Amino acid sequence: MISYNRNGTFSANVKLNLYVAGERFELGQLGPGFAIIREAQSIDATEGEVESVVDDKVTRWKVRFTSPITADSKRFTFEAV
Repeated sequence: MISYNRNGTFSANVKLNLYVAGERFELGQLGPGFAIIREAQSIDATEGEVESVVDDKVTRWKVRFTSPITADSKRFTFEAV
């Protein structure tokens, strides 16, 4: 549910996920062409799906990783396929 606050701002219930080979990983941040995975870990894959859930409205899109997802960094880059 999107709610309108007195100061003119909106709030929503937002969840961000990454799906790779049947596994779900939570994302902490999503930006144009990059994401930050909530818990650092190595994911040996070249493609996956990014999912955003905003107030129960689900949007998913296929992505190709353009930088590896490693335990050394939570940030990775991708492009839509």
